Amino acid sequence: MCLAPSLASAEDARLPYHLLREMQMAQLEMSRSHTNLAIVLEMRSTLPDVKYSDITAYIDAKSGKIPVPIGAAGAFAVPVREDLSAEDPWIIVNQPKGTMVLSWQAGLAPALVRQMTNALHYGRLMRVVQGCDEVQESMRQFFPGAPHLTANGLRLIFRSSAIAPAAIIHARGGDRRLRADTLGELVIPIDGDLMEEDPVMTFTEVPVAVEIARKSEGP
Repeated sequence: MCLAPSLASAEDARLPYHLLREMQMAQLEMSRSHTNLAIVLEMRSTLPDVKYSDITAYIDAKSGKIPVPIGAAGAFAVPVREDLSAEDPWIIVNQPKGTMVLSWQAGLAPALVRQMTNALHYGRLMRVVQGCDEVQESMRQFFPGAPHLTANGLRLIFRSSAIAPAAIIHARGGDRRLRADTLGELVIPIDGDLMEEDPVMTFTEVPVAVEIARKSEGP
């Protein structure tokens, strides 16, 4: 997954409504243009003993408190309303000042991951992976201090097996077999020639997890 954290700097664990609304509008716009990526906003505590289930948040509107549900992995969404935009109330979180982190993540959409039990075209899959870079640049306006990460492939994680699982790229020049390591992981790299050729790719078994592999381009 692509992760871009930024410490919430608002006083008393509070954030202005307009900030989260703008983040969410950018997230929704990216979701519309990258339908094979699942893009979510998240919040979490930096305190080690605080679980996601411990975090509650609400919009402190003039009309009353409006709950902001926090999901199992910290995912959240705020209601987009014109009256709230005009008022721009605080969003209050039940955690101490300086302990909350906002982040966004992007990964392959579940519908695309489910297709990885069958043959997939290399180019189609890797174009989705590359789309994460475009999403990162769009979200950088909200997370300017986040590390610059470039997608360089797709990491597949398999269950341990006596025979190493593999991804097989059926290229014109012959099959390319990428075997999982002793941890059951392999990375399918982004390759310009294969992107152009767009061969079919198959898997010897279904991976248990899929994530975008990335490398840092700076501090």
